[in-house]
Amino acid sequence: MGEAGEAVRSEARGEYGGLIPVRPATSKLVVCLRGHRLDLDLYDKLKPYSHRYRLHGTLCEVCRAQEACEPAARRLTEWAHLDVTVQHPTGTAPGNGLVLVAHPPAAGTLAGRIELRLDGTLVGAVTASLCAGCRTATLDYVHVAAEYRRLGFGRTLVAAAVARAPSYRWTAPLPDGPVAQSFRARMAMRRPGQRCVHAGAVDSPR
Repeated sequence: MGEAGEAVRSEARGEYGGLIPVRPATSKLVVCLRGHRLDLDLYDKLKPYSHRYRLHGTLCEVCRAQEACEPAARRLTEWAHLDVTVQHPTGTAPGNGLVLVAHPPAAGTLAGRIELRLDGTLVGAVTASLCAGCRTATLDYVHVAAEYRRLGFGRTLVAAAVARAPSYRWTAPLPDGPVAQSFRARMAMRRPGQRCVHAGAVDSPR
């Protein structure tokens, strides 16, 4: 048993289900992960629950039929929704499920860190520098563990960073390597310009 009498989630038998894609939660879904429209009255809207992540999700009936006919197709029928505005302080995050944990900037810096944890294990992280004086923010670094890539964890981390200061002007450097550059090219952020004049000051919007 774990803390507070909770059973330890070993996942040894896959008793909580497998890994499925994750996307930042939105108030209204228009299309599925393959682009099929969800706002048309074509099928019943199924709202599954991922016990692996402890998150609610959505299932596309069109994708389910397609994947049944194409066993080799990538599994995109069902995905979970993570509210990126819910970011737990260090030491208070739930030990089970998929959660975001926020670390404030260290003294004398602007860079804060947001971790994505699955059952307490670090699976990804993003570092961002926010300046309230300039109302600018830089996405410094995004990393997802190799075995958890192509599930939307990276874009979820980016959305979590932007949720810290949605009205700021966001930039991101161009990383090295084709994989990182491919991910970077999907973000609607320009490259950083002149270095923030407040760098080195302790300043955060919240």
